Amino acid sequence: MDEQSDIDYMVVFSENNATPQTYLNRLKTFVEKRYGSSEIYQSAPTIVLELNHIKFDLVPATTTWLDELQIPNGAGGWMITNPNVFNATLEAKNKEHKSLIKPTIRLFKYWNATAGFPFQSFEMEKWVCGLSFWFQANQKDYFLSVIEYLNTSTSYSQWVNNEIKRAKTIVANVRQYEKDEMSVTAENEIKKLFRL
Repeated sequence: MDEQSDIDYMVVFSENNATPQTYLNRLKTFVEKRYGSSEIYQSAPTIVLELNHIKFDLVPATTTWLDELQIPNGAGGWMITNPNVFNATLEAKNKEHKSLIKPTIRLFKYWNATAGFPFQSFEMEKWVCGLSFWFQANQKDYFLSVIEYLNTSTSYSQWVNNEIKRAKTIVANVRQYEKDEMSVTAENEIKKLFRL
């Protein structure tokens, strides 16, 4: 659904005595040797490999002397990361809500893509996991609630605020059509969220 989506792989090197660029160069050499006919390039702190229109972002990592994982920060240095912490949070939230959080996030990411990517994917996931969901009965209710939680901000650009307003207006219309028992009209309105 999203042509810009990718698959992220963290490649943990056993030694940790070099700069991030050294490890990026090693990854690029490996990928060029194994997948030389594919598109390969460096994008900020990752090596991108495109295979059959699927992007793989290869992120080099090492462990610190405290056994923490570190990845390139994009400015030539390292930053600490712990990918398993959020994954555990996401799994718990999904289980708590009858496995409706992950599909809600997927729908929200799809909306984000059709809206021109006003939000960063990982930040969106964390934000959704922090929301409260009361009295939602199904996937539609979860997704519409996420849109209703969105708020405009002076820190956002005008087009981001416009996309938020547009989405919230559509959801308000959907709620009204459902209340008026106009289910076909409500369904057609929901499609507008995804520009269908």
